[in-house]
Amino acid sequence: MAGLNAVLLITGAWHVPDHYYKLIPELESHGIRVICECLPTNNNPVPPNKTIQDDIDFIKDLVSKEVSAGTHLTVIAHSWGGILASAALASFAVPPESKEGGVTGMIFVAAFVPFENDSLAGLFGGKLPPTLVPQSNGTLVPTDPIHLFYHDLPEEEAQWTKNTMVAHGTDVQYTPINCQKVAWRVVPLTYIICEEDQGLLSFLQEGMIEKVEEQGVVIQKYRFPSSHSPFLSMPKKLANIVLEVMCSR
Repeated sequence: MAGLNAVLLITGAWHVPDHYYKLIPELESHGIRVICECLPTNNNPVPPNKTIQDDIDFIKDLVSKEVSAGTHLTVIAHSWGGILASAALASFAVPPESKEGGVTGMIFVAAFVPFENDSLAGLFGGKLPPTLVPQSNGTLVPTDPIHLFYHDLPEEEAQWTKNTMVAHGTDVQYTPINCQKVAWRVVPLTYIICEEDQGLLSFLQEGMIEKVEEQGVVIQKYRFPSSHSPFLSMPKKLANIVLEVMCSR
């Protein structure tokens, strides 16, 4: 883990940096600089007016600035963040020994893993699951966020986390990513399977992993007995995995 190193944390849909208030300082306590910004699609007016391309371009801009500074980035992508990381990062791939800045690894946490030209809905056969309900104002609303995302948190914290969620649009979930090559083809990928996840069930996580492995890609896998949000319920455990991955490169 020599040279300039940092973590870029790409949030899930409806989530903002405040949701990662446990994981970020845990990483920082080990001397790791963490970059985590609110995605354009998670900072929408209602009705939403931001697109998936806005998110992708936003991530590219963040990474470009770090690359210019010579930073080696490990990218943590949660949930929706896996779509964005896959679409945005391929051109920034560098080996750990590179003297140039770039992305040296990705850690997906219960994240979606698309192929080229996939949309999130496309990973479900073209339809979103019934737990995600489109609203007439263009937003997409989870039916029961605490059950889907935070069931292993204390009640008060789970309620706070739910109340901190922000508006996120429906259309972005149906929009295919526009990239020549998804990043997992060229950036080493670690995947944390959340076995008690009620929002993205573990067999769906494993199914996406298997499709990628069928392409000849080797994925380093870990299993957490957690909900969709181990950055809240198991922040130390998650931080330790991040450290392990960073130190191995």
